[in-house]
Amino acid sequence: MAFASDTRAEFTSLFSLYEWVMIGTTVVVFGTVLFAAIRYRRRPGRRPSGKSEANMAELVYALILVGVVALLVTRTFTTENRVDAVASNVKQHVEVTAFKWGWRFAYPGSGVSVVGDNRRPPTLHLPVGEPVVFAERSQDVVHSFWVPALRFKRDAWPDDTVEFELTVDRPGVYAGRCAEFCGLHHSDMNFVVVAEPRDRFERWLRAQ
Repeated sequence: MAFASDTRAEFTSLFSLYEWVMIGTTVVVFGTVLFAAIRYRRRPGRRPSGKSEANMAELVYALILVGVVALLVTRTFTTENRVDAVASNVKQHVEVTAFKWGWRFAYPGSGVSVVGDNRRPPTLHLPVGEPVVFAERSQDVVHSFWVPALRFKRDAWPDDTVEFELTVDRPGVYAGRCAEFCGLHHSDMNFVVVAEPRDRFERWLRAQ
């Protein structure tokens, strides 16, 4: 399996589906309440209606609800599976180590390692337009690698290494931060992502 995009497109599409379901549900619920309030409002000489059944209508309503839930669950897990997929033939790898209150980004095979803390945030350089496999861990408590502009977040655990794949499809500079409360300077546990063409990335790597 291969995944070659940041998560903006996937989760924008998924959110749009939830949004339309929410709008449709709101229209049906409020429309039904408004219709009942007007059609069956108290009027002089009107007697309360007796109990009635509409088995077929209730069955159709229940089937529609089951169908909507099944659609949302299927789309959600399908999207998560695409995002979580990691290819086996990716050229670029990065090892991420989180600690109180900073980050270490190591590039295996190159001898390059970038370290920063809450006073001097590190910069993570990535080649744009190609998948990068990350191996992430924490050396103390639970942290979380988060790049808001890419809508991407992965928790870092002290006793486990988490692998994920990410492609930044547009060059630029992106803010990153820890998204898991980890102590006194959590809010200052930031980093910077620089996505650049492969040739410029290689020059930066050699210069280190």
